Amino acid sequence: TVAGEIIGKAFKEADTIARGLVTILPNIPVKQVIRKIDYGNGRTDYSCGFTPAGSVTLDEVILEPKKIKNEAELCKEDFRNVWDTASMGFSAHNDNMPVDEESALLVEILADTAQATDSDIWVGDATDDGHFDGFIPAFLADATVIDVASPAAITKANVLEKIEDTMNAVPVALRRKTDLVFAISADVALAYQQTLVGAQITNGLGGNDLQLKYGTYTFEIINGLPESTMVVYQKKNLYFGTGLLSDHNEVRIKDMDDTDLSGTVRYKMVYTAGVQYVRGAEIVLYTTF
Repeated sequence: TVAGEIIGKAFKEADTIARGLVTILPNIPVKQVIRKIDYGNGRTDYSCGFTPAGSVTLDEVILEPKKIKNEAELCKEDFRNVWDTASMGFSAHNDNMPVDEESALLVEILADTAQATDSDIWVGDATDDGHFDGFIPAFLADATVIDVASPAAITKANVLEKIEDTMNAVPVALRRKTDLVFAISADVALAYQQTLVGAQITNGLGGNDLQLKYGTYTFEIINGLPESTMVVYQKKNLYFGTGLLSDHNEVRIKDMDDTDLSGTVRYKMVYTAGVQYVRGAEIVLYTTF
C-alpha cells in the first residue's frame, strides 16, 4: 500500500561524486594549489663529463570553489490544510512540523542539490546564479584537450563508430592506466545497449548487473554529462574541490516560531564547490554540447 506515503520527484542519480569518478579535494578553505611537473628527456650517448640535457618544468593550477546557498521558507499552516492535521496536533497553534513531511522534504532538497552539483561538475556556468564552472566548457576552451573530430548526435546507428573514434583518440600512454575513466552520457549508454541487444550479444532479459564494456574498456555512465558526450581521462587528472564534503548532505532547519512567532520553518544549505583539471593533453572529449 502507498497510503500515507509521500511521493517525491524522480531525480537523476548523482554519479560523479558518489562513485568517485573524479578526485575529491575536501577541506579547501578558500583555494587549493594543484602542482604539476614535466620532465624533458635528458638521455644522450655516454661521454665523460657532465652535460645536462634534461629539463624539469614546474607549474600549478588553482582550484577555487564557489560558495553557494540553498534556502526555503515554508508555512506550517499549509501542511495542516493539505495533509494530516492529526500529525501536527489539534491546537490552533502550529507548534509542530510533521516528522514524515519534514523527512520527505529533506530528501527532496538533498537529492535536488546532488543532481544540480553533478550537472555543474560537467556543464556548469559560474555566471549563472547558484552555479559553478564545469569541466566541459573549460575543455572546449582549451586547445590542448583532444577533441574527437566530426562529433554528431549519437544514435543506435552510429554509436559503435563514435565509440571507436573516441577510443582511437586516446593517447597510447593513457590506455592501460588503472585509473582511466571512459565516461559516457546516459543516451550513449542506451544507444550502445540497444545495439548489443539488436545484435543478440545480450538477450535483454536481465538477471545480472553487468557493466557496459567494449573490449578492455569499461564504460562509466554519468547522468551529469550532456547528451551525445564521452570523456576519457585519468581520475587523478580531474578534481572536485569543496570545504566540508558533509556540507553537501546537511540542511539546517529553523522553526521561526521560536523567534518571531511567524508560523514558518526555514531550511538552509551552504556549501562550496568547484572543479579543476591539470593536463588538457591527457583528456579526450567527444561532445556536441
